[in-house]
Amino acid sequence: MYVCSCKSVTERTVDAAIASGAATVEEIASTCLAGARCGGCWPALERMLDDQRDVHRAPAGARAPRIAA
Repeated sequence: MYVCSCKSVTERTVDAAIASGAATVEEIASTCLAGARCGGCWPALERMLDDQRDVHRAPAGARAPRIAA
């Protein structure tokens, strides 16, 4: 699924950017270009960052559910 339609960036690509260390929307934009144009996808990118933070805070073996945008 595309997260950023301006730059044709998929959820998988953004997940990879976050996994490689991107911790802000700006860092995601500089890594994979999602969010680098109009900013319409920033709320979705922020949710993805929050989801990833929740996964790291969850107890071992538990996964936070992803909320569809």
